[in-house]
Formats: sequence, structure tokens, C-alpha cells
Amino acid sequence: MNYSSTLQNKAAQSIALASMLLIGAIGIVQADSVTKEGAPSWATYDTNNDSSVSLEEATTNKMPIKTFKELDTNHDGKLSSDEFTKESRPMK
Repeated sequence: MNYSSTLQNKAAQSIALASMLLIGAIGIVQADSVTKEGAPSWATYDTNNDSSVSLEEATTNKMPIKTFKELDTNHDGKLSSDEFTKESRPMK
């Protein structure tokens, strides 16, 4: 084995390791955007970081309009974090 093939081998190993680390990091980010119940997290819905979820933000992230209206208990057209947490609870 010569010096050139050793360097190529080390480069291939480094690329493989970097790829695995990147795939793992992507998995962590995706896992963070989903709650334990499988529903998207607050951060997923509050895309503009204004501490509320508008109807547009909710529907963009596939929340049914009916669900949004049921959760919006004060009927102000946006969900507070308290209203949002009701999403993971079973609806009656």
C-alpha cells in the first residue's frame, strides 16, 4: 500500500463519517419538530415566531380549519400556546 492510496482511504473514511454525522443531525432536527404524540410541535406551526399561530400558519402545516377553530377558544383568530396544547388531547 503506498502513501497515495492511504490518503485516498483516509479521505473516503472522512467523507463517510461526515455523511453519517449529517444524516444524524437531520434526524435530530426532524425529531425536534414533532411532539411525542406524533403531532407537529409549536415551533413547527409558529413559523414567524410571534408567540401565536395564525390560521394561515396552521393550515400551511396541514392543521384542519375545523381543528383550528375548535382550539381557538377565545375566537381571536390565532392560537396561544395554551390553546395549542389542546391539539394533542383527544377531542370530544
